[in-house]
Amino acid sequence: MQRNDQPVLLVLDDDQEIVDVICTIGAQAGFRPVGSAATTPKELQTALAASRPDVIVLDLQMPGQDGVTTLRYLADAGVPARVLLVTGMDERTIGAAEQYGLRRGLQVLGTLQKPFDPDDLLAQLERAHAALRPITPADLQNAITHDELMLYYQPTIRRFADGTWDVAAVEALLRWKRPIRVILAPDSFIPMGEAHGLSRAMTDWVIQHGVEQLKGWQASRLRVGLRINIAAKLIADVAFPDRLETILAEHALHPDMLTLEVTETATLDQTPETLDILTRLRIKEINLAIDDFGIGYSSLTQLFRMPFNEMKIDKSLVCKIPESKEAAIMVDALVGLAHKLNLTVCAEGVENRETLEMLGRFGSDCAQGFYISPPVPAAEIPRIIAAWDQKQRPAAQADVG
Repeated sequence: MQRNDQPVLLVLDDDQEIVDVICTIGAQAGFRPVGSAATTPKELQTALAASRPDVIVLDLQMPGQDGVTTLRYLADAGVPARVLLVTGMDERTIGAAEQYGLRRGLQVLGTLQKPFDPDDLLAQLERAHAALRPITPADLQNAITHDELMLYYQPTIRRFADGTWDVAAVEALLRWKRPIRVILAPDSFIPMGEAHGLSRAMTDWVIQHGVEQLKGWQASRLRVGLRINIAAKLIADVAFPDRLETILAEHALHPDMLTLEVTETATLDQTPETLDILTRLRIKEINLAIDDFGIGYSSLTQLFRMPFNEMKIDKSLVCKIPESKEAAIMVDALVGLAHKLNLTVCAEGVENRETLEMLGRFGSDCAQGFYISPPVPAAEIPRIIAAWDQKQRPAAQADVG
């Protein structure tokens, strides 16, 4: 984006009603819209100089100067604005124009055919707006304060003696719902937040809202546990265990309904503070899983020196077991090792039925992955659980019928 203020949207169309509609939608998407019916090179040059746009919405069918000629002008002039093509032409023609713009080095956002759906245009412009302005730590702090964050949940299943699997818990995964309706994945903001001292604020937000959701599920007789990832910096906060215990008590939830997933890197130093915090969490009956085990900084000594009661095997190993003999041997060995150390095992990265069946043969206690369910909003969890139960016990349901 060229400036620090509101990004500019330049609408080039010879139909004033269309210009007005696009400008209205552009304002909804967060732009300062500028409409123009520039139909000559000189008029276009004047419009560009006056508005200095960040995004241009261009009609391909313009009198005096068609859209392809305009694209050529923009490319020759080195205009950095992103371009969205809108026209009543057929898909092949508009696709060719898009390819031309891309090959000339323009940032073509995409295309829309007239008559267009206003919601489609709004979505395109919102994505463009989000890409123009990199997020900042101040934005994230504001999101935490004003509840712009949201949680998705990914089910974890537990194996029973009869070989079936039941949904036992859900892992809370942080998302950021931007004011312009774009939902950001955690990789796009969590590292920045951790680097700028927002780890505690983000984690406290997840815990508070995750526990409230867990209480709501219990009230509707949906009994599942909650899993939450814990940032490394919280394993240096000696007040954290008591703060967590207070939140659980306020919602009348037993601590063993909660599992904290701690990355290996958070426990590598094994400082007195780390041992203090992790040990008190277990004394309070909160479950502790060592996360992403099997890659990177794996240290077997952590399994008996630290008070974990679960090993979570990394998905990079689990997803390979159907085709990699070495991965299968390693996962099988890790499951056996964990059980000998009185740890339960959760394997993440289950992408297909074959992987789940192999984990069952290895004796894995729990499993997680897209085969079971991708992360979904809280409202979807009851439906996901019901669908999984139906998938697991069709014979039993047939008997009941």
